[in-house]
Amino acid sequence: MRILLGAWFTLPRLGTAAFSALMKQQVKYDRALGFKLDADADLAGAITTLESALGEEIELTLRCSVCGVDACPGCRYLSVCDRTKVSPLCLCLEHSFGADVFETYVKAYAQSLS
Repeated sequence: MRILLGAWFTLPRLGTAAFSALMKQQVKYDRALGFKLDADADLAGAITTLESALGEEIELTLRCSVCGVDACPGCRYLSVCDRTKVSPLCLCLEHSFGADVFETYVKAYAQSLS
C-alpha cells in the first residue's frame, strides 16, 4: 500500500489495538476523511503498526513542496531514501532540475514555515 505523506487515506477496520496505537503515534484521524500521516507523526512506528495490522508492506511517498504531487516516482535517490527520516520538503522531477532549483527549494521551505 502506498501512502502519500500529508494526504488523507482510508483503511479497512483495524481493530481497537491498532487504532489506539496509531493515535498514540500521532496519526491524524477524521471520521469522514480517514487517516493522515504527516511530519508530526511517529512515521516509523505508524508504518510498523500498519504493516502488522494489514499484513502488507507500506510504501511512504512524499509530496513535492512546490506543486504538491507525489515526488517519489522517478526519483534517482528512491532506493537509498528512508522517507521516515528525511525532510518532507522534497521536489518532484519537474522541479528538481534547472538552474534555479536551490532557489525553488528555499522558497518552498520559507512558505512551509509561514
